[in-house]
This record gives sequence, C-alpha cells and structure tokens, in this order.
Amino acid sequence: MSILNNNLNAFGLDFSDRAIKVAMLERRNDKLELHGYGREELPAGVIEDGEIKQPEELAVFIRQALSSAAPAPIRSKFVIYSIPETKGFIRVIWVSEAQADDLESAVYAEIEQLFPISLEESYVDWQVLDRKDGHFEILAAAVPQTIVDSYSEALNLAGLKPVAAEIESIAICRSLINEQLSQKPTLIIDLGMDRTGFIIFKAPTVQFTASIPVCGRELNRAIAKKLGVSEEEAQHMKEKCGLNTRGDCEKIFMAMDSGLAEMTGYIEKLLGYYRDHYPSEQDIAKVIICGGESRLTGVSSLLSLKIKKEVEKGNPWVNIIPSEEKEIPVISRGDSLIFVTVLGLALRGVEEDSSI
Repeated sequence: MSILNNNLNAFGLDFSDRAIKVAMLERRNDKLELHGYGREELPAGVIEDGEIKQPEELAVFIRQALSSAAPAPIRSKFVIYSIPETKGFIRVIWVSEAQADDLESAVYAEIEQLFPISLEESYVDWQVLDRKDGHFEILAAAVPQTIVDSYSEALNLAGLKPVAAEIESIAICRSLINEQLSQKPTLIIDLGMDRTGFIIFKAPTVQFTASIPVCGRELNRAIAKKLGVSEEEAQHMKEKCGLNTRGDCEKIFMAMDSGLAEMTGYIEKLLGYYRDHYPSEQDIAKVIICGGESRLTGVSSLLSLKIKKEVEKGNPWVNIIPSEEKEIPVISRGDSLIFVTVLGLALRGVEEDSSI
C-alpha cells in the first residue's frame, strides 16, 4: 500500500480519537464539486491515542457517516484514509548522487537514523522531489505496520477497499496550499482539541512536522480549574468569549494565558529552528491556522501579535473552487476549518497526479 504516491479515485476518511469525517469530491465539466461530506462522533474507547481499540464498532460508525453524508450519501468502496500525525514519521532527506546505483538502500540507511521506529516493522515510502547540487532531495515517510493494519481491518469490516494511507500533514498541505499562489515557506498550525500540530511547508512538500500537548482540552481544563466549573461548561465559555479580554471574558482569557504563552513560545522556537537549519532558504512568509480551535475569535490576531508574522485562517477550498468563481462552499467557512484534512484526502481521490 502506498503512503505517498498517486492514487485512484476514492473518497477521503479522516480519523481522530473523538470523531471520523468523510468527504468525496467529483469532477464535473472540469470543475470539482462536493458530492458528500459528514462527521460522526465516536464514543470514548473506540480509538485511543490514534490506535483503534474497537474495530467492529468503528466500522459501524464509518458506515453511518457514509450513509448520512450530505448533500448525497457516499457509496464508493474506495477510500484514502489518514494516519494520525503522532503515529507517522515524515521528513525531507538528501542523498548523494554518488549513491544513485542503490538509491533505495541509501534512503533506508538515512531514515533508519532519523525515525525512532523499526523499519522492518513499518511501512516505508519515499519519492524523489528534486536533484540538485549533487544530491537527491527525497520525501520519506514511515508508519508502524500495526497502525496501518488496524485501520485497514476496520475499513475491511466496513466493506471498504483501502487505496492509500496518508499522514495527516500531507493531506492538510494539499488542502490549504495553492503552490501557484504560495511559493514561499509557510507554517501551518493545526489547533485541535487533543493536540496542536505544526507543519512547515516549502514547495513542493512538507519539510518537517512537530506537535505539542497544549490544545483545546488543556485550555478547557485550565478554565475549569480556575473558575470552578466543569470542562464541558469551560468549553462553552471559551467558545462564547474566544480570546476577548473585555468584561467577564477577561477571566476566561487569563485562565488560558499560560497555555497560550507556552504555545506562542514554541512557535517562536520552531521559527528559530527553521532559520538555523535552513539558512539558505527564505524565512517563513506567513502562518496558516486550521482545526477546530482556530475558530475561536481573536486567535489569528493574538498569534500575529506574538510572533510578528502574518497569520490567516486556512481556506480548504483554495484548490477546489477557483479564485475567480463566486461559488459559496457547501460547508461554512468556520466549519470548513475542521474538515481540512478530509478535504485534502478527497482532493487526492480526484487528482490524476498529486503534487504534494
């Protein structure tokens, strides 16, 4: 099974501990249209920390998501699905042209030193991106076989045929980055409920990824502890106030302050890491945010102020609806931010060649 290369027509399926999302695009008259999309909440214990614990139950929820998809059910049996970022490894590496006669062995030797997993117990995929200055530039990825096999088992139980597995960061970049419009390095921040992910993209692909535990859940816990409320109530308060510091919202913001400071501090370290390790490249030009927590009012402004970079909310329609079109997406702009990964997977399902 490929985890990087091109594909067949298929729908996208994005997994997380809390929910699954599905989306399918169709090409009609040289235009892409959203055939169907949907989301199903998962009970605790079905998927834990990216690992499937109850494949039979998960298969039921997958079938429900497909049958209830709107505006039309998804009936395709072919699926491209996501591998949680924390379970896969992806990196751009360089291999000398002198090793061209046995490039595969050279690639495996390089990534064996970089990835903290046994390659014999992993699915490994790689592709040459460029050839310059006496070296091959190669995108390499590896995922433990147990993770991929468990996801494939659940999909088979749901009556589906896996076409490819794809690490989340690849799908996110395909969804949010239009290479014709964005040639400069970009930092993507995926603000989720269970983790915050960071992706540095420089055409044509992901350069590296990282994640931290500062996330929506941690912010909720901080609010709940500070104000003596339940985490569920804290979530409602956070959604209502966002990062507003006026009136009663000030106490909500202050409860989150240390977590937000930790997040922005990490971003600054990440930007410094990129400058130190890629001194010949252009600096990060802008920051794109996505994920459910990116919908909070004021998050773009706060991050921009702290890290002194242009920060914008992601647009997962940038490669689906041409800029000259005035079409209104089926999914609202706010809700689109939680469907970024699955729309990237769905794009792969209709593209003859994947550029990422």
